[in-house]
Amino acid sequence: MSVPEARTSDLKLFHAFINLLNDGESLDKISTRYLLTQAGVSKSTFYRHYADKFAFYDWVADYLLNQLQDTDYSAATPLSFYKRYFEKCQTYRLAYKSFIVNNHWLEFERRLLDDGMANYTAILSRINQPDVPVTTIASYVVSAHVGMAINWLQTDDPSTPDELAEQLTRLTTGALAAYHIDFAGLFKLK
Repeated sequence: MSVPEARTSDLKLFHAFINLLNDGESLDKISTRYLLTQAGVSKSTFYRHYADKFAFYDWVADYLLNQLQDTDYSAATPLSFYKRYFEKCQTYRLAYKSFIVNNHWLEFERRLLDDGMANYTAILSRINQPDVPVTTIASYVVSAHVGMAINWLQTDDPSTPDELAEQLTRLTTGALAAYHIDFAGLFKLK
């Protein structure tokens, strides 16, 4: 996914938005005027780039998805990849929770699944085993990963990104072993 370079005003709005969520504001209750005041961004600047707060929220969704996709899959081990994944989720936990858990943008979860499918299909396609159902395995793995992240957000599970990464690595390693796939080896294939 390609998100245009964030302008200074976008980042000010984004950080104000995150701070409002961290302060307990509900996504539905944040007015454009209040967001602009908190961000120190003028009304004209905001409306030059966004039709309304929902257009800004769409940009936030793109930005958050881009944060999760901004990882070098080929250079990571499964454990380090998942650790970074959950650290990114932790950094903007309330924003992800607002988008996913509160069902404000059901498309956000679908896009997260689609992006994950594209990445895992590419990773699994690196192996040369014709009897391996790549898209089925990718679907299973990605659904499990997104499901685990959503559960973590929904339940306010106190597990750390390190603990979650360890659990997810063990579960995924076991699932892939059923097809004689060395999970750690996948990350080393070019």
